[in-house]
Amino acid sequence: MDTSPVEICVEIWTISLREERGIILSAEEAERAARFRFEEDRVRWTRAHSALRQVLAEYARQPEAELSFEIGAHGKPSLREGRQIEFSLSHAGDWAMIAVSHGVPVGVDIERARRGIDMGPLLQRLGELNIPESGDAKLTAWTRREARSKAQGGALFDAPAEDVYAISLEAPEGYAASVALVGFTPRVVYRR
Repeated sequence: MDTSPVEICVEIWTISLREERGIILSAEEAERAARFRFEEDRVRWTRAHSALRQVLAEYARQPEAELSFEIGAHGKPSLREGRQIEFSLSHAGDWAMIAVSHGVPVGVDIERARRGIDMGPLLQRLGELNIPESGDAKLTAWTRREARSKAQGGALFDAPAEDVYAISLEAPEGYAASVALVGFTPRVVYRR
């Protein structure tokens, strides 16, 4: 008997944060963006969150500005309207990734490779076992852990449940990324 989890489709959007885009933020989001100390960080955050609204508007069939969000205990957002659209946003450096699934909790993480940072001790602090040897593999392991935590909606230091499955994603050069689903193996469809 096959006990492997069923695959569920997850759509992945990879967004350049270097490209200008229309700003679509709620008043609360605009206030949060204004609190960034560095202009470059504010611009990237604004572009990532505006892109999230643009992508989700397609799924919700609703104008971007009318989307409203609820924030979970550990910061995981969801659409307030109670639709069966599950999503996750991650951004690092010049790139963002948005993962969208239908009715299945999803988490995505993208991280930029940085010289001189060993992810091994961080993974150990999180209780991860079987830490890879190479720096690239450690970064991928980190993205998988973070994607699993995001999918579950838990804190990073809380071990994800056994039924949260993560896979690696195609990422821009110099980055690593992963996506996770609760109860299902992700089958990725890349969107542009």
